Amino acid sequence: MRIGLRALLLIAGLAAAAVPALAHHSLFAVFDEGQAVTLKGVVSKVEWVNPHVYLYLDVADAAGKLTTWSVETFPPSTLRRAGLTREKLGLGQHITLVGYKARNGKDLAFLRTITFADGREVMIALGDIKEVK
Repeated sequence: MRIGLRALLLIAGLAAAAVPALAHHSLFAVFDEGQAVTLKGVVSKVEWVNPHVYLYLDVADAAGKLTTWSVETFPPSTLRRAGLTREKLGLGQHITLVGYKARNGKDLAFLRTITFADGREVMIALGDIKEVK
């Protein structure tokens, strides 16, 4: 009976440890690197939270209709090391970004490059974030 209880506790412990790993997704399971999207708009919200920072970008189409895109990127610590802060991605900024579009067709993208109104461009790639110009 003692061996059965120990085995049950071990299995329960391993299962509990695996739950966070199941919650995280692969970048390319959600986003299609073959479907680049360029968005120009105004940052309406920044969620500076783990495990991913989200920008919300209000984009106007040719008729002037606004659509809000959710743009996912790396964690705050990764962006901070590259010199990007919550303030630099702040509300009201006009930006242009290129990202990978979501496979499910929703207005969701993964950030690849961001160009600020002053012309500064930051490229974001797996494991590397650098200012281009």
